[in-house]
Amino acid sequence: MRRIFILFFSILLCGWSVLSTANDIDIVRVEGKRIDNFYFVDARLTMRLTKDAREAVESGVPLVFAFEFEIRQRRRWLWDLTLLALRRTYKLERHALANRYVITDIVGNKRLVAPSLDDALAELGELHDVPVGKAAELLNNGENSGRMRVRLDIESLPAPLRPVAYISPSWHIGSDWQNWDLVP
Repeated sequence: MRRIFILFFSILLCGWSVLSTANDIDIVRVEGKRIDNFYFVDARLTMRLTKDAREAVESGVPLVFAFEFEIRQRRRWLWDLTLLALRRTYKLERHALANRYVITDIVGNKRLVAPSLDDALAELGELHDVPVGKAAELLNNGENSGRMRVRLDIESLPAPLRPVAYISPSWHIGSDWQNWDLVP
């Protein structure tokens, strides 16, 4: 019984390491800027979908991507303090009647239409002037930094697809954290 438990645990760890290393989204550039008294982020990403995710969106399953932003205060003797954690979500779906792909900013309720899936992924990978927070609160000293990552939100998938998405590495689409310095 103990050997079975050790074998199961080893397989689980190997599977977890495979799931955590999937990088189908690369953050090429991320930078912040101050406009008046507000802080904004621009980013460029390269987004690729796995075969399963591509087939799903082409079949009409909407995919929701979570863009996560954090502003952290660097501390010398303790772990970094998170001053702000922000999550922006964008939905990518295929409009079957028009054979077009629609990107919806769920927070801002803005829509963008693209003629192909690759064009839609390219548009989704261009972020401009995403509001993050008030500059006075975020730029209080020179020790703050920002970071960003993007993940496919598995919880937003239709319920019958979620169990498969949790255990299949092809559904764990995301990027690593990408850091940038806050410049006043």
